[in-house]
Amino acid sequence: MSTYVVTCTYCGTANRIPADKEGKTGHCGNCRKELAPLYYQLKPLTDSTFDAFIRGYSGPVLAEFWAPWCPHCREYEATMKKVAGKLAGTAAVVQVNTSDNPSIAARFDIRGIPVLFLLKQGRIVDQLSGAQSSEAIISWFRRHQ
Repeated sequence: MSTYVVTCTYCGTANRIPADKEGKTGHCGNCRKELAPLYYQLKPLTDSTFDAFIRGYSGPVLAEFWAPWCPHCREYEATMKKVAGKLAGTAAVVQVNTSDNPSIAARFDIRGIPVLFLLKQGRIVDQLSGAQSSEAIISWFRRHQ
C-alpha cells in the first residue's frame, strides 16, 4: 500500500500516512497534535459542501473551477490529478463544477474556466487562469507558502 507524508504544522515532523486514510484526521507521531487530513485525489465539492470543507480543512486548498462541457477542462483533469498527488499532505485539491454549482461560481465571480484559486483559511490568496502544466501549478503554489 502506498503512503504519503503529512508534515505537522506544529513541530515540523514528517508523518507517513497510508493511502487508505485519505480524508481522515490523524495525530503527529512526535507531538501528538492533530494533522490536516490527507487528500491525494481530487475532491469534488458542491454548493452545499464547499463552505464546510474549506472551514474544516486547516491547510491550503487549491480550488479548480471547471465545467463538463469545456474541452480544455476535461483535458486538464489529468494534470489536476497529478497536482493532487504531488501536493498530498501539503494541500487539498478540490473541484467545483460551475454548471452544477452556480452559487459558488457566482461568489468567486467565475468568468472563464478552467481557473484555480489558492485559499488559505478560507481567504483567496491568488488565482491562476487557463490550463497550466502540473509543474507550473506547483511552482505557483510554492511561491505562496
